[in-house]
Amino acid sequence: MERIYKKTKLIPTYLSHKPIYAINGYAAVDGYYKNDTDAVGISVGKAQWDNKKVVPSVKVWRYDNRWSRQSEETTLTRALDMAMLVIKVLDKHYHGKDLEAINSIYGVLKVDEMECDPAIKAEFGAFLDANKEDIDAHIRILHTTLESYLGNP
Repeated sequence: MERIYKKTKLIPTYLSHKPIYAINGYAAVDGYYKNDTDAVGISVGKAQWDNKKVVPSVKVWRYDNRWSRQSEETTLTRALDMAMLVIKVLDKHYHGKDLEAINSIYGVLKVDEMECDPAIKAEFGAFLDANKEDIDAHIRILHTTLESYLGNP
């Protein structure tokens, strides 16, 4: 059954980031934070940092009584690189695979395992384990979207 989520708050078009495409009502599907989040939308549009030309960017819109300055904006390629990093980390955690380098069109990106408090690392792993079903559902949707984009049925 297809569920269309009720749009509670539309992201603005009058601020510096100029959305061209958006997911409004994102709070209802915000993973672990669904229905209890300040992230109300995601958009792809014109970056706020360049007034002379259109630089595509993605943005997470946060709202808590007003539009938050903690809303994040980044380039399309950075968002894709973050997605690749997340997949590498999940592959290591769930399947025990080594953190393989990511071959970029500009060179090889080595994925480093940083030194951190073992308790934080354990809590991180516990979170991934407790939320595996939700994470896997998002990955399956990403996989389907990538297949569609690449022309694979």
